[in-house]
Amino acid sequence: MYYEHIIYHEENTLAKIYLNRPNKLNAYTPDMGDEIIHAFRHANINADISSIAFLGKGQSFCAGADREYLSGDKLSKLGLRIGEDEFISSFVTELSSSEKILIAGLKGSCVGIGITMVLPFDIRVAETNALLSFPFVKLGILPGLASTYFLPALVGANKAKEIILNNAKLSADEAKEIGLVNEVVDLDNLETRINELASAMGEMNQKVLFAAKKAFQVNLEEEVQSAIKREKNLLKNIK
Repeated sequence: MYYEHIIYHEENTLAKIYLNRPNKLNAYTPDMGDEIIHAFRHANINADISSIAFLGKGQSFCAGADREYLSGDKLSKLGLRIGEDEFISSFVTELSSSEKILIAGLKGSCVGIGITMVLPFDIRVAETNALLSFPFVKLGILPGLASTYFLPALVGANKAKEIILNNAKLSADEAKEIGLVNEVVDLDNLETRINELASAMGEMNQKVLFAAKKAFQVNLEEEVQSAIKREKNLLKNIK
């Protein structure tokens, strides 16, 4: 399939999905979301793939939702407003239930959905210049994608509330200190490190690797569904 907003590439046991709107700092659109879903599903059913990585072309991973769509002035090719698209409304359940090892490569601006989309991932690697921003309350919206489950699971409930209520901006080192990212690498070393991680895991017994991941996902589906429902209900109440 031809992709307009992403690039899909396979290297041995690693599938890479690059957000590819570098002139917009890879700002998210519903059409980008549809392409991510298509590529992800292709990788997810490929028995030769053990890891799937999300990365960004250009200087940033993702500078949040594209403002033209966020304002409601622009619709997707399917005629949907942002938030009505599958990626935002429900795809996190599919993402979080994948047996593949999910790796996020963060650099530059990682804003809003540009960080919540990778909270369900297994490993997050950040370049030293990454800035993780949570501007939801300031924008008059709530964090979605079951982030009200995943963020506290990663950093603890008190820290998660502090991050959201204060519209926090975290450097790569700050994010690592609280457990939001696993490791920080020097500039231009992001892909090299992701390749190393994926290569090492690709050499392991895949059944054991996937079982080890699953062992940490107790009641995950129920928790994610509950968070999605809670987030949607709260959003309705403030509209």
